[in-house]
Amino acid sequence: MRNFAHKVMSTAVMTVFGVCAMNAQTHTWKSVNTGDGTTYAIEKDGSLWSFGWNESGQMGIDSKDQKISVPTQVGTGNDWALSSAGQAYGFFIKSDGTLWAVGDNTNGVSGVGTGATNYKVPTQVGTDSNWKTVSCSRFFGHTAAAIKTDGTLWAWGDGRSGQLGIGSYTSKTTPVQVGTDKDWTQVSLGNEFTIALKADGTLWGWGVNQNKPLMNSGKYVKSPVQLGTDNDWAYVFAVVETAYGIKKDGSLWVWGDNYNNMSGIKDADIDMISAPSKITFGANEKVIAVSGCDNNRYVGVGEDGVITKIYSWGSNVDGALGDGSGVPVDATEGQKTVIEPVVVKLPEGVKATQIASGNGYCVVLSTDGKIYGWGKNRAGQLGNYCSDDQMTYVAVPIECAVEQKVEEKVYTIDAEEIPAQLNDAKKIVLTGTWDQDKLQALSLAIGNNTGFPPVGNSTIEEIDMSQAKIAANTYAYLPSGYGVFRGLNALTTVKMPAAEEAANFKSLRSAFQNCTSLKYIDISGCVNVSNLTDAFYGCQITEVDLSGFKNITTCESTFDNCDKLISVKLPAKITLGKYLFGSNFSLATIDWSAFAGTEAPKMPSGMFQYVDEQKDLKNITLIVPDALVESFKANADWAKLNVVGTTSTGISNVATDASADKVIYTIGGVKVAASKSGSLSKGLYIINGKKVMVK
Repeated sequence: MRNFAHKVMSTAVMTVFGVCAMNAQTHTWKSVNTGDGTTYAIEKDGSLWSFGWNESGQMGIDSKDQKISVPTQVGTGNDWALSSAGQAYGFFIKSDGTLWAVGDNTNGVSGVGTGATNYKVPTQVGTDSNWKTVSCSRFFGHTAAAIKTDGTLWAWGDGRSGQLGIGSYTSKTTPVQVGTDKDWTQVSLGNEFTIALKADGTLWGWGVNQNKPLMNSGKYVKSPVQLGTDNDWAYVFAVVETAYGIKKDGSLWVWGDNYNNMSGIKDADIDMISAPSKITFGANEKVIAVSGCDNNRYVGVGEDGVITKIYSWGSNVDGALGDGSGVPVDATEGQKTVIEPVVVKLPEGVKATQIASGNGYCVVLSTDGKIYGWGKNRAGQLGNYCSDDQMTYVAVPIECAVEQKVEEKVYTIDAEEIPAQLNDAKKIVLTGTWDQDKLQALSLAIGNNTGFPPVGNSTIEEIDMSQAKIAANTYAYLPSGYGVFRGLNALTTVKMPAAEEAANFKSLRSAFQNCTSLKYIDISGCVNVSNLTDAFYGCQITEVDLSGFKNITTCESTFDNCDKLISVKLPAKITLGKYLFGSNFSLATIDWSAFAGTEAPKMPSGMFQYVDEQKDLKNITLIVPDALVESFKANADWAKLNVVGTTSTGISNVATDASADKVIYTIGGVKVAASKSGSLSKGLYIINGKKVMVK
């Protein structure tokens, strides 16, 4: 059973049938690191594994696949000790002290002496065997630096802005020593600047200083200069054009770029910070680790090197903050930057020792050797064994690099116990009381979204809400800007709540948009819904009953692209919308016998846009009150349809053929015979290529 958000689900709440774990791979990890969109993990036995993007061969497995969600071993060796990664490239140090590179080699960042070839398997950097640590520009640069066991510092790759620290503005394709000092202990690289620590706790930097990541040094610095006079720094972290430092007392400090308040000091009036500014969390909690990317920052606090809580801020696109409120990359609303730190919803009891952030996602190593991750998963960088169509995002942490194959999955989910992920569900049964916030959490667990490949969820086939209660005035259109079940392209059947409960839905906007297999749903009880815009766009439903709805005010594109739709019953009050039946080529009957108006309303532009362009609208029978038939026929737009009254049967004449013992019915100008002992079947008839509904 999968690990879910922040508590284990009881069997009374969630039931999974037919569980069949097959070839499950279990791991105990000792380290984890991330590049831009690729994750590297080293097993306790020293083996190296990778998952995520592989477009430049950075996974190191010599595969043509560009994205892989299954953790894959790199080679067969079990002597790997350390990993570091950048934008589509990575570095590794073995237990024998040798340094290895893989992936993109732009500007000679691999350090192997060439500047053109990408390396699809780890390739040794030189012949030295005394490398201790390695770091690199992680998102927008191609520069690397490493420290040897003798304390010397070396750099290579792009040096055109002085970020190599070698006294020039040149690039190098092999490691070059930075100065002659032998007391370097840590180095970290931003886009075009480098910061490093010495054994005496002093801080040094070089490279581009446009946004003050080098404090008040010059605009371009080509050799190491001391930053400030403090000598109690314990750890530094460079990201984009911002720098962070942790002091020996566990306090966190920041300087450099503050665009969009991303630094963490929450002062929109300050574009850049030229001197270290302290960031405080909770009751002066001690900071253990800091990580981040262009649009996100993560800070782990705790005691004695153990992280007990993680704070995050920045963009929550694709659930990058890990607090369960994330939105998909294509959402039209809700993408504001969060500057007040939120707490990542780690599973209950999980403590960590490492944090590593890729672009829009983050992973942590727990004290018991597991990896948990959240955020963007567009290439499987969370290692959750998902298929291409499931490579979306995860809004709260899940355990990574674990596999569970289940033949048949039925989840019963209470509104108070929503799992973090439902990628493997075939059927979902909802219980408890659901409001808009609960539905958004469910949608995040499903991972349904469209507009960014891969499209939607391809596993869920049935949603049963018949046991669910719906809170008053609930919207199925979520604050994040999409419908709750949008894009479930394997969904065939939906059971709505009982009529009394269904009436609490206020809007079904986009609720089932692009559920391209949806055939069976009865929404007749949703009588208080006023907004149906895009509700069934692209579905395969054949008939819909809206006759009981009280007042539909918005319904643009509600049934557009529903090419199997045959009949629709409209309510007494409805404001017809553009593209309402835009491409419904199978549509035979619109029953508007409940229409409460006194004359035919104006038909919206494009209501039958594509049907009108390609087929005769006379194929569609419009049923209106008898008293309004002539009003509709007098309207040039409505007259294009086959307008009939409520008493019309679709049969224009009935005659008896005594000699043949038959009854002759005239339907659409064509005579159809039936036996006297029987009767003409009601339903849809195709007469000379035209559809006629016999009632």
